[in-house]
Amino acid sequence: MDTSYREDVKDFLDELLLPIPGVKGGKAFGFPAYKVNGKIFLFVGGDGVSIKIPKAHVADVMASDEAISQFSPGGGSVWKEWVSILRENADDYAQDLGLFEESIQYVAG
Repeated sequence: MDTSYREDVKDFLDELLLPIPGVKGGKAFGFPAYKVNGKIFLFVGGDGVSIKIPKAHVADVMASDEAISQFSPGGGSVWKEWVSILRENADDYAQDLGLFEESIQYVAG
């Protein structure tokens, strides 16, 4: 399994996400990940990130931004509550902070 990821994206997300109360860094599936209450809400893999959001919101989020697509690891089965975001520049992920916060709230339950 390829566990490559963009170090610049991880570094930027460390600065963006780790100051949020309850958010901790870790690993998931061999990738850098961010967790809340011990549950993964985001991980950095390949050229972008993947985040967990409510299944009912996935289609709207994908329709709102061409950089967001359904997450299907290795081109296999689709993870219905996960989307991938591919941004060219690491600091472009700042625009996704609201979505990341939604993910944190969702996963924290």
